Amino acid sequence: MKGAIIGDIIGSTFKNIDLGDTDFQLFKPDSAYTDDTILTIATADSILNKKDYEQTLKEWVRAFPRAGYRPKFLEWALSDQSTPYISKGEGAARRISPIGFAAQSVEEALSEAEKSTRVTHNIPERIKAAKAVATTIYMCKHAGTKKEIKTFIGQAFDYDFSLKVEDWKQRKITPDSETSPVEPAFAAFMEASDYEEAIRLAIVIGGPSNTIASIAGALAEAYFKHIPKSITKRALSRITPEMQEILSVFEDKYLKFSEQEA
Repeated sequence: MKGAIIGDIIGSTFKNIDLGDTDFQLFKPDSAYTDDTILTIATADSILNKKDYEQTLKEWVRAFPRAGYRPKFLEWALSDQSTPYISKGEGAARRISPIGFAAQSVEEALSEAEKSTRVTHNIPERIKAAKAVATTIYMCKHAGTKKEIKTFIGQAFDYDFSLKVEDWKQRKITPDSETSPVEPAFAAFMEASDYEEAIRLAIVIGGPSNTIASIAGALAEAYFKHIPKSITKRALSRITPEMQEILSVFEDKYLKFSEQEA
């Protein structure tokens, strides 16, 4: 789960910037968490405390209302209206990683991902994306190979894994394009040999770099089972004690990897 948060923080200062290559400074003075982190923490809180996804999401948004949400989403989250919020964005897929880590089966990852996503993104394509991310994290955590993931996720969700990071970089993903950041995030993860490389590849794609890096970071944490301490320390010093508490309790419960795995 912290893999997603670190990716969000590092990616926050590179949105819509063409870096050219992966040789860049990971952290800047203004590197900070965004709405991706708040919604990821909210999902973890729901799981840990067996709370309703919508209720917990609104609680965290209300506690941190200036994290960069879309205006209409913020209006919905701050209101008491009972009408559902329907978004065409990728907010569900980028907050879904705690479900993948906590699930006890592929079936649970799929069902909980759909349940969480329907709160704000009750659209088939957005539900598919969240399910794909949650299922991949579950498979990574339980020693699934990249080849197995490509086969299963590709067939189950009709994702094209033939496109590489450079292909996605050339496509120039923008806020107005219809390209989902989920498949580019998968490309970064698939090409990486460790967590840091996954983040660098995700960010060099350009476009919504914090979202791509957040998703790729979650996948990489589950697969490689190791994030350099120096990166973790610099990133997590930028979140609040309330967030750190949820993160710590969640990872103690669901991400206890053995030394051999790490």
